[in-house]
Amino acid sequence: MNEFSQPPSGLSGVEERLIGQTPSMRKLRERIAQVARTPLPVLIVGETGTGKEVVARAIHDNSGRTGSFVAVDCAALSPNLVESELFGHERGAFTGAQQRREGLIWQARGGTFFLDEIGELPVPTQTRLLRLLQESTYRLVGGNEERKADIRIIAATWRDLEAFVDEGRFRRDLYHRLAVVELRVPPLRDRKEDVAILLERFLDAESLAAGRTPVRLAEHVKKHLIEWPWPGNVRELRNVSSYIAAMSRGPIAQYEDLPPQIRRGPEGPNPSAVAAIRTDLPYMESRRVWLDAFQDAYVEAVLERHAGNVSAAARASEMDRRSIQRIVARRRLGRRSDDL
Repeated sequence: MNEFSQPPSGLSGVEERLIGQTPSMRKLRERIAQVARTPLPVLIVGETGTGKEVVARAIHDNSGRTGSFVAVDCAALSPNLVESELFGHERGAFTGAQQRREGLIWQARGGTFFLDEIGELPVPTQTRLLRLLQESTYRLVGGNEERKADIRIIAATWRDLEAFVDEGRFRRDLYHRLAVVELRVPPLRDRKEDVAILLERFLDAESLAAGRTPVRLAEHVKKHLIEWPWPGNVRELRNVSSYIAAMSRGPIAQYEDLPPQIRRGPEGPNPSAVAAIRTDLPYMESRRVWLDAFQDAYVEAVLERHAGNVSAAARASEMDRRSIQRIVARRRLGRRSDDL
């Protein structure tokens, strides 16, 4: 189970990878369909956790290439061994190189070589990568033999590579060679309409993995999660889904079933709560409007938790039964007034 859905015609296997119905996701799937069968290098740009590797795999799977998809996290490579890991080395090329070793480029022959966090590559390695892109040839570290490389290169970054170029941390010619096609993966906060779809899909999968029937979300919990800013993007959402599926005390997850960091809210004031404060009203009137909204939301949530049973909701909340009925009546009257 990956992250995205509903591919354009002719784009196979992406329905389980690219879930989302927002315009930005539809556009992304269209661009993947356009570029997949070409030999062009691709630069995928997006924040951490947005699913850049998922996009790269979708391109590979629809490229028609028969070799492997080989992914490497450039940030995890040792600066002293990065060229050996990528290009391979000859015996005796450096201390400890007791035998010849093929690199990751060789493993990707006939397939796709995915360089994640490309901005972390040292500048000397960038020079060798540029030659690989331009000439489709490379040499093992310590070797003289030119080797042909039948690979398709896809790179990804969350960094601002143009700023890195200006700072001298990334080769300008390599940047332009990689960014022949640039795909941007939108952050989850910019596609809130997709959050509910992703939650349902992930909760189904994680509930199955936990050996229980699919966990569903109480309506107030779903609203809370849709409004969450998701700084960790789809990866964070999947982790939260795993937690809910494993820790929910019933088939309908409640607010207290969420991870503590999600219940606490992001650092600083809650943007939606700040937006709800009516600064256009005098203090006492604004306070009354805000408290009414809180009472409405609380009573709605506690009633939903107890399947509409007012007596059970009153006992659990330690509220007077008549107070709950009064708030419910006020909400109903407000809805009727809005309809007039």
